[in-house]
Amino acid sequence: MATIVTVHGTFASGPLEGSKWWQRGSPCAAYLEHLVEGSDGPVKVEPHIWNGFNSEAARRAAGEQLAARLATLDATGEPYVVVGHSHGGSVVSAALLRAAKKRNALAAMRAWITVGTPFIKTERQRFLFQRLHIFGKAIYLTLLTFLVLGTLAMGYQAEGRPVVDWIKAVFIFALPLLLFYLTLRIQEMRRSVRFNKPLLRFAGENFANRWLSLWHAKDEAVQSLKAVKRLDVQIFSRDFAASTLNLLAVVIIPVLCLWTLTSEPAMDAIAGYLFPIIGAEGDDIYSAGGKNLFENATVLLIALLVVPATVLVPGFVFDGPSELAQIGMLILGLAVLIATAVCLTWMFNFLARLVSHGLSLVLNPMTLSQLKAVAYGCDVQEDLAVDASEWPIWLTRGYPPLPPQVADNLEQASDQAIGHAIPKFRNIVENLTAAETPEATSDVLADYLTWQELIHTTYFEDERFVQLLAYAICQCKGFRPTTAFEGAPAYAESAEAFTAIVSAAYAEK
Repeated sequence: MATIVTVHGTFASGPLEGSKWWQRGSPCAAYLEHLVEGSDGPVKVEPHIWNGFNSEAARRAAGEQLAARLATLDATGEPYVVVGHSHGGSVVSAALLRAAKKRNALAAMRAWITVGTPFIKTERQRFLFQRLHIFGKAIYLTLLTFLVLGTLAMGYQAEGRPVVDWIKAVFIFALPLLLFYLTLRIQEMRRSVRFNKPLLRFAGENFANRWLSLWHAKDEAVQSLKAVKRLDVQIFSRDFAASTLNLLAVVIIPVLCLWTLTSEPAMDAIAGYLFPIIGAEGDDIYSAGGKNLFENATVLLIALLVVPATVLVPGFVFDGPSELAQIGMLILGLAVLIATAVCLTWMFNFLARLVSHGLSLVLNPMTLSQLKAVAYGCDVQEDLAVDASEWPIWLTRGYPPLPPQVADNLEQASDQAIGHAIPKFRNIVENLTAAETPEATSDVLADYLTWQELIHTTYFEDERFVQLLAYAICQCKGFRPTTAFEGAPAYAESAEAFTAIVSAAYAEK
């Protein structure tokens, strides 16, 4: 019996049976069974279910599970094809790399077909340290510190020590770090399937000629992820943190005053400097030790008015001059105090702008990188997502988009669905505002969106596209069109569209 293995995309998980294109008993599955049959009987649709997270780690884990399932299916010798939609195609690609790692060519797999799949391109992190998780980094830095300290310790009584002893010591201190590094490299070589050239060559030689990609030129997921690489927005302005940092200038004088009032050594020093200037006896207004808050406040207030003035007029003593001169000195002291506050504020404002600009230079690329990682679903430590394309990272060329006779239908259906959705959106804001839980928000969106508004989610709703998919499957050994399909005009139309895609792909090669 021939089998069609279906792999759903992101956010599309569920039970084996249902109405979604990939589930048993769905309209799409039933239509495929109506159009395609095996050489020895009916075909069966077998869904492969995964969690559907927008996560590279989840896609690779699902690929590993799919690889095991395909190996089991392959062992029966029965023909099968695999159809993956959206990131379900990425799951299929990951499964084939897993199979390649075991040198399993999956001989019974007649074709693997991806539909609207944006393949994420990744690059290996340049340094091993970047590819380590937090505990690995902690161990790495600990061993590196051990090496540095041990080497420095060799400098003690180093005079006259033979060079051989130095070499032995450095080797001993470096050995743990070296063993740790070699262990990680060996594990990485055994685990990695995306950067192993012989493995990728095996995958290309055995799976490339069985691949077919069906995608619309205006597929929202494919085009938006391809555009992520060019995303370059300034999230943090140069002065984004300046206003917050400027608060330091506003509060620094009050904070210093508060600290001074509660610091016995500071109050004793101020009193000892102040009292000779004002010609007062310390015991009259201040007790040594500065434990009385009211006394401290009095001394500090007088010091703030008097000391700045005496800096400009050295040697001035308040005990001798006239009352008018004393008032003038107090006014001068207040002016100096205000000028000092203004200067400190200006200085802090200048420093705040410098710090803010520096932070923006660091945070903008970091945040932009995180946004791109979220869009790509890149949550693996050893890889860095850099782009998305229409073909897997282990292949060098893909297929052209769907021809107009199929693509136009998809686009028109999507446009129609958008037209029907517009009136519904008149009340969506109000309902979203009233929704108090994430579940309620999802319910509101589900009520208003059928997801037929997107080309990316409409492929299997379109009769012509499913006919094209069925025709492509029928070209595989072990599969054939049903009598009803072969005798219908749709068969010839699908053949024309299929030929246009394949011919253009081979012409590019």
